[in-house]
Amino acid sequence: MKRILYILLLALVVCSLLLVGCQPAQEEVVLNLYGIDPLTLDPAVSGDMTSHQYITQLFSGLVRLDDNLEPAPDIAKSWQVSDDGRTYTFYLRQDVRFHDGRQIKAEDFKYSWERACDPETGSLTAATYLGDIVGVKEVLSGETREISGVKVIDDYTLQVTIDTPKSYFLSKLTYSTAFVVDKANVESGGEWWRSPNGTGPFKLKQWEKNELLTLERNELYYRELAKVNLIVFHLWGGVPMNMYETDKIDVTGVGISYMEKVTDEAGPFYQDLRVAP
Repeated sequence: MKRILYILLLALVVCSLLLVGCQPAQEEVVLNLYGIDPLTLDPAVSGDMTSHQYITQLFSGLVRLDDNLEPAPDIAKSWQVSDDGRTYTFYLRQDVRFHDGRQIKAEDFKYSWERACDPETGSLTAATYLGDIVGVKEVLSGETREISGVKVIDDYTLQVTIDTPKSYFLSKLTYSTAFVVDKANVESGGEWWRSPNGTGPFKLKQWEKNELLTLERNELYYRELAKVNLIVFHLWGGVPMNMYETDKIDVTGVGISYMEKVTDEAGPFYQDLRVAP
């Protein structure tokens, strides 16, 4: 694995951005990174960036943000918006499967969103990211369990009606609260998310608290497969820059205290440096 130093120009960085420069795997390729334990791997509950960086590798939704931070197709291959701007009809891909091989259908999204809005789930983000949908307020308040504005037309068509036209509605659906989860997985009980059955580009292979969290490439992924076989997060492993210097991790961000050192063209780290937005 080629080792890389990054100067990060924005605070928000998702792991998938760090994988772009990797070469296609001829043998098993392992990417070693610094990490800390997530608070949760439940997409409906997560509200912190630490958890989100893992969740976005394990789960996915109807839409995603592209490189220009614009909503782009993901599990939904396309959609139509009604003339009044209130009703979105999503057409799902038919090649999307959970990690265990079960095919994703429109009903899975209806279940996932209604679960996220169920007061018993305890989501602090559902009102923000799903609250524009007709009927969500009633579910959040406990008046009903069904979101009236979400209708399953057929296995691969989902219709969603919002209260008023909003140009940012699709962008909200890129957040993890709107990701799809497996009902059987959730209903297995307890902290089901420690063995998540997601749809993302990676599967959870191992999680030893305060030690290691390992993600394994999902060979059933419906988009381009990841170019590494494993991502190993060394949890609480020390100072990331020191870990990079001692070859314990392959990529790290550069803090301001190291800026002069890594931008010195005569120094040992300059050849590794990449500057990215």
